[in-house]
Amino acid sequence: MRILHLSDTHGLHHQIRDLPEADVIVHSGDISHSGTESEVLDFLNWFIGLPYPHKIFVTGNHDLCLWDAEAIEDLPANVYFLQDSGVR
Repeated sequence: MRILHLSDTHGLHHQIRDLPEADVIVHSGDISHSGTESEVLDFLNWFIGLPYPHKIFVTGNHDLCLWDAEAIEDLPANVYFLQDSGVR
């Protein structure tokens, strides 16, 4: 299994190019700069569109609008939001 790990992109995810192939991509926090909903939605649209079979992301200290979220509605089945939780 190949796992690609990203973190601390702080809203600059569109600048990332030529990501390697992997079975799972994990973004472990600080997807946004200011923690606004629009920043998070922009990240999610980008992340969902990535060509990986399984996608996992968690919040970081900059992702304020997600701190109290237990789930995010309408995520595709292969995208997992972890907030004090896990996935199998």
